[in-house]
Amino acid sequence: MTCLATPRREIPEFRLLIDGDIPELQTMVLALYREDPPGRHMSRRKIRHTVTELSTHPDKGAITLMHVGDAIAGYAITIYYWSNEYGGNIALIDELYVKPSWRNKGIASSYLKQLTKTKGMNLKGIHVETTPANQKASAFYSRHGFMQAKNHHMFRKLP
Repeated sequence: MTCLATPRREIPEFRLLIDGDIPELQTMVLALYREDPPGRHMSRRKIRHTVTELSTHPDKGAITLMHVGDAIAGYAITIYYWSNEYGGNIALIDELYVKPSWRNKGIASSYLKQLTKTKGMNLKGIHVETTPANQKASAFYSRHGFMQAKNHHMFRKLP
């Protein structure tokens, strides 16, 4: 009698970015901006500034790498800020990217679950933005309980 083993689903792990990860991070960030073109122009210089800012001021946010085994499957840039309205910290997922070969394997879902359990942050909510054309991202977040915010989001770029 032959016993067929069920394929084991690998569990993603999450860790903070280290210096040796920067080239891979840059590749993924640039891929995100190519895939979701209505966004702003991205450059390696902007990425380096983000890495420096969050490394120097970890209270502002974090760059998290998503691993499955030894493979880097994606990344998230999460920014933290205080909300008087909600009476606690809000986590803004500034960017969340999973490489195409790792999509639909529960990695981004696992990241959201892990983020809600962040200790010591007193998180009251998670804020995400998607470009209007990115219907897959909107559907993903909707499946995870995100809904259109009651307030209209406005932005003014400064020189």
